[in-house]
Amino acid sequence: MVLEGIGLHTGEPARLIIHPSDKGILTVRLGAQRVPVRWDYVVDTHRATVIGMGGQRLATVEHLLSAMWALRVGSAVIEVVQGREVPAMDGSALPFLEAIGAAGVVACPNAFCKPIHTMLTVQEGERVVSIQPGEETVFGYIQFSEPLGVQAGSFVLADYAQAIAPARTFAFLHGVEALRRQGLAQGGSLENALVVAPNGYYNSARFADEPLRHKILDGIGDLMLCGACPVGVHLTLVKAGHALHCAFARALAGLWRHTEAHYGGMAPEH
Repeated sequence: MVLEGIGLHTGEPARLIIHPSDKGILTVRLGAQRVPVRWDYVVDTHRATVIGMGGQRLATVEHLLSAMWALRVGSAVIEVVQGREVPAMDGSALPFLEAIGAAGVVACPNAFCKPIHTMLTVQEGERVVSIQPGEETVFGYIQFSEPLGVQAGSFVLADYAQAIAPARTFAFLHGVEALRRQGLAQGGSLENALVVAPNGYYNSARFADEPLRHKILDGIGDLMLCGACPVGVHLTLVKAGHALHCAFARALAGLWRHTEAHYGGMAPEH
């Protein structure tokens, strides 16, 4: 399966090939290297999640990973053919969801889809990521200056394709030039981003709370950095971002290792 377009931040042509795999792990093929899609291979979290090794990188992996979470894709090779970034597509996870779904998905191994048996929280000041056993729901909360202000809400994860996947990345009109001076948002446009102007949305929003939904989309994608797909969970994201998501993925991976070691590879029963 081929994915191509331009990078949201680099503005460069981007082309990936997603290969099926029976290795039971998600990897990125960067030249001769295969890099696990895991928290300990994250090399940057400024404005996007970047996987890398030895100077080679693939940036903005979170939208693709979010779609992979929804489809329970636990074993695949993401080959980088051109560019340094996942194609922006329309700025959401929906094109990835549709493309992978059309290509067909084989059920992932049980070892990849892991339940949660206890609450886990990572917090930095007002920023929180938390997970606990639940009915496959997510609560999100974001707070920005006006006109965006506070957006908060709960969503059923079974509605991911309709309620979360279409939400696009967003940027503030007054900050676009500053981002570009930093070498970011070079490929951003009204076709792949929701732009927030001083008096409201500059272009048409898909949802009144599209920024909130996109932040949830990002959080779900970054959750895949734990090396597995958490299922049967309630997820809470409060003012969180890529760095905190990555720290949480590390903590969750550690929790699973501890649990499996303690119970001899078997999950505890309630």
